[in-house]
Amino acid sequence: MSWLSIAAGLIRDAMSSSNEPAEPVQQAPPPTNIAEVTDLLNRHRAEIDRNFEAVIAMLNAQNDRHQKAMQVQRRWNYGLAVALAIVTILAIVGYLQH
Repeated sequence: MSWLSIAAGLIRDAMSSSNEPAEPVQQAPPPTNIAEVTDLLNRHRAEIDRNFEAVIAMLNAQNDRHQKAMQVQRRWNYGLAVALAIVTILAIVGYLQH
C-alpha cells in the first residue's frame, strides 16, 4: 500500500466523518456583495481548518500506535538476540565437553 493511498484514505475519512453535526447544505443564490463573499470564504476556510485538524489528529494517533509497536518490536529483538547468544554459548560449551 503506497503512502499516497494511505493519505487519500485518511483525508477521505476525515472529510466524511465529523464530531460535530453536519450543517445542512443551503441552496442559496450566489453572493451579491463583498460582505457575502467574505462570509462565504470564511466559512469555507473554517471547514477546511476543521478537516485538517481531523487529519492531524488521525495522523498523530497513527504515529503513537506506530511508536508503541516499534518499542515492542525493539524489546522482542533484544530478547531474541539474548536468547540466541545464550543458545550459542550453550551449544559451544556442549560441543567442547564431548
